[in-house]
Amino acid sequence: MTSEPASEPAAPVEAPTQGAPKKSSGRLIAVLAVLALGGGAYGTFPLWRDLLGLPSAPASESFEVENLRAELAAATNRIAQLEAKPPADGSDAARLDRLEEALKSAPARAAAPIAEIESISKQLADLKRYSAEASAVLRLAERLEQLDLAVRDLQAKRSSAAALLLAVGQLREAVAAGRPFDSEWRAARVLAGEDTESLGLLDQIKPQAGEGIAPRAALVQSFDVLAPALIRAEILPEGDGWWRRTADRLLSLVTIRREDGAAVGANAAAVVGRAQAAVSRGDLAAALAELDALSPGPAQAAAPWIAAAKARQGADKALSQMTAQAVALAGSGVRVGP
Repeated sequence: MTSEPASEPAAPVEAPTQGAPKKSSGRLIAVLAVLALGGGAYGTFPLWRDLLGLPSAPASESFEVENLRAELAAATNRIAQLEAKPPADGSDAARLDRLEEALKSAPARAAAPIAEIESISKQLADLKRYSAEASAVLRLAERLEQLDLAVRDLQAKRSSAAALLLAVGQLREAVAAGRPFDSEWRAARVLAGEDTESLGLLDQIKPQAGEGIAPRAALVQSFDVLAPALIRAEILPEGDGWWRRTADRLLSLVTIRREDGAAVGANAAAVVGRAQAAVSRGDLAAALAELDALSPGPAQAAAPWIAAAKARQGADKALSQMTAQAVALAGSGVRVGP
């Protein structure tokens, strides 16, 4: 009796992983069905072996048959479990498709942030440029405001200087007419402000502001009357007794010939003649210089006129300088006044 060849044990069947496609699952079921049929035939081999008159398998082969039966039972149980599970709904495949599409579209999505970053960078550059332009506009506006303030200040300075010039003109008119000029002096003093030169010139004529200063025409007329008295004063005796008063009345009856301006000498007649010629031509400085040479008697008699002439000379000089100063202030734009 020939022995049957030992059958190879059936390989364990691995269950398909969850989520495999329907086609792979069908193939696996078909293979398992074939194995089940083969295993069933092999398991019932002792029954139909005797019917066919085949020799019995040895004990070792019986042990292998039992193993095959156990493995077949396990495979059958596994197949039953797989068949009991609901069929795959394709969600995993759809998820894989989405992942594949996501991988394909990843470069395009990565390019979008880059483009957005470039756009933001451009906007930042534009903002910086606009900021720089805005700063330039602000600086120009500040400069324009400064220039406007400077122009206004210059106009105010020129206006105040022009007002001072007008006040000095009114002051000169009052002084030239011999009128009291206290109000004109005060107005000029206010408009002079802190200009020290103008203030100093105004202080020179302040003592005569209440009474005024004799005009030039009045000085000429008064010197014509004073000239004979100056000549007589040199002849009259000193003192203030009756003899001097009598001699003065007698000499007043005598006509004294006036010397012309070319008279030479230091006597009263020559000095008075030269001084009177200078007064007639308006040269008070020359007249005062001549009168300084008078002897004490005539000098005492001429003292009031000399004081008035010096006041007129000083006022004219101060007012001329004030006029020049006011013109200079108006031209330079230096602010004066309150």
